[in-house]
Amino acid sequence: MNPTNLVEDLSLLPLPPWWANPWILALAVASLAALGLIGWWIARRHRPAPSPTRAPTPAPIDLAAFLRQLDALRQRRPRLHAYPLAIEVSDILRAYLESRHQLRIRYQTSREFLSEASQRPELSLPQRDALAVFLASCDDVKFAQALASDAQQDHLLAVAEQVIRETLPASPSSPGSTLP
Repeated sequence: MNPTNLVEDLSLLPLPPWWANPWILALAVASLAALGLIGWWIARRHRPAPSPTRAPTPAPIDLAAFLRQLDALRQRRPRLHAYPLAIEVSDILRAYLESRHQLRIRYQTSREFLSEASQRPELSLPQRDALAVFLASCDDVKFAQALASDAQQDHLLAVAEQVIRETLPASPSSPGSTLP
């Protein structure tokens, strides 16, 4: 055997007779697959069972915080123009309704907001109508750059507070429902 021609020398060796049998190749593949399945089954049996998960409980809503935000906005209103006031009061009311009724409406257009709200039985028809007027007024100020008088700005704050107070939970014992 010549060390420089090792590959050529090995090719001259005859193969064992069982190597040419196609059933040997099939048996080798089946054995590898069986070993893989057995390893998977053992790993699965020794894996800790998942603990039963409960649906996450929503964090208690501090309903009074929304009213405090409106009061703070009402105190700052003489220093604000109509545009930032409309943005803030709309955001406060949207955040309240989203957290109170689990609606995904905070970053929707007014049309999408009202469409979603119209399908919710928690909001009565007068409340939905008040929301429609409120959002139209806010949109006029925010997007059409309409001027709003002091009375109209006060009305936006009053409508937001009215909607929040009308949709408060009925029972005072619910978490976060302590109100001023």
